[in-house]
Amino acid sequence: MRKTVKSPTVFQSLIPVAVLIVLIGLNVTLLGDETLAGANQMSLLIASGVTACIAIRNGKTWGDILEGIVRTLTGAIPAILILLMIGVLSGTWMLSGIIPAMIHYGLYVLRPEYFLPATVVISALISLATGSSWSTVATVGVALLGIGRTLGFGDPVIAGAIISGAYFGDKVSPLSDTTNLAAAIAGTNLFTHIRYMLYTTLPTIFVTLIIFTILSIGGGKIAADVSVADTQRMITDYYYISPVLFLVPLAAVAMIVFKMPPVPVLFVGSLLGGVMAVVCQPELIGSLSGDGTLTAGGAYRVVSRAMYGTVSPETGDPMVDSLFTSRGMAGMLNTVWLIITAMIFGGVMEAGQFLERITTALIRRVRSTGGLVSATAGTCVLFNSTASDQYLAIVIPGKIFGSAYRRKGLAPEVLSRTLEDAGTATSVLIPWNTCGATQAGVLNVATVAYLPYAFFCYISPLMSILFAWLGLRIRRIPPQGALPETENRNK
Repeated sequence: MRKTVKSPTVFQSLIPVAVLIVLIGLNVTLLGDETLAGANQMSLLIASGVTACIAIRNGKTWGDILEGIVRTLTGAIPAILILLMIGVLSGTWMLSGIIPAMIHYGLYVLRPEYFLPATVVISALISLATGSSWSTVATVGVALLGIGRTLGFGDPVIAGAIISGAYFGDKVSPLSDTTNLAAAIAGTNLFTHIRYMLYTTLPTIFVTLIIFTILSIGGGKIAADVSVADTQRMITDYYYISPVLFLVPLAAVAMIVFKMPPVPVLFVGSLLGGVMAVVCQPELIGSLSGDGTLTAGGAYRVVSRAMYGTVSPETGDPMVDSLFTSRGMAGMLNTVWLIITAMIFGGVMEAGQFLERITTALIRRVRSTGGLVSATAGTCVLFNSTASDQYLAIVIPGKIFGSAYRRKGLAPEVLSRTLEDAGTATSVLIPWNTCGATQAGVLNVATVAYLPYAFFCYISPLMSILFAWLGLRIRRIPPQGALPETENRNK
């Protein structure tokens, strides 16, 4: 006979979250760079075990818990496929000279005094055109990271600028999946959603640009041991650099504009990068293969290795070597492992009804518009932290709070704006979230390191909350169940 299932208490629901936060804090304090190499993954599994024990004590079976885990893991498969393809693409684009060419030409126009705000703008424009923050970070972002290093900036601040711009474009692009998802969940028109979201997003990106301008003026300096000209010379000594290399990125952008799914775009872009490597870098491939000259077998070995493993140049300069080392698909495996363990934690939390219990408690305490928007934003952050997926952080809060917004007479675009300001923007700030793990893996910069500089991402929800409490740009409709004003007057 099946045991009676009891709903978890708020205290029980918060225990797993507290355990995870404590363990992650210990990892950051005691293990440093090892956090992504396995420490955070083990923390997620331990927290999952604690969560499962509480759920079973409340009457859930192991079958219920396993079903929840399988469901969330299934939802993570697209993100894992994209991540693996990003690893392949970054490897072939580095080998072919595409990313080195971006760095080479970028060093002609970018200078320390305006590099960081320019990085935000460039990332924003690419992400706006493609609708994908992930693709932006994996391509142009990697190149901008190399340029910033040469100009004397630290990796965390560069990564923060790249991510700030990329997530601005991702939020407001009509091609973005999260933008379309937030509008659909809230029940509003896509362009109404984008137009209404600009009220909070434009001030946020403006503040972000001011901060990065200040940091850029005071923070960048060209390293004494390697000048811009030296770096450009080393690039041209090692790679064939030509504008023709940009045909591959342009083809990838064209495929995205024509709404091809991201996995095929990345796969085709990777293959084109491999072809371009053989065509444009025959001497480099011959050197890396050990054959001395380009051979069919050597080309196959080197291009394959760039796709799945590590390819490192030997220019004689350690900084340049590290700049152009690619790790391929293998470089993404720690991130994949992190995503899998995060999905396990999210699955157990969902199966045990802990997330539902926390959000229900939040709704009961909401009295004002500012409180409702604050509760929605907090719930989005909660789901980014526990379910570890930005789509769930938009969909579930959207469903939970939709009726509350209607009862208070708030237009659906107020809800959709809040979902994006908090759900999309903060996903990249959580180390074990699919977004945070991916960007940390691609840029090789820990999430906790770039987090203080990802200004756009944590100002966004604060701006949304501020607008709600001040009553700015809060569009109202007749409350659910109320008659329109004309009908009331006729009565």
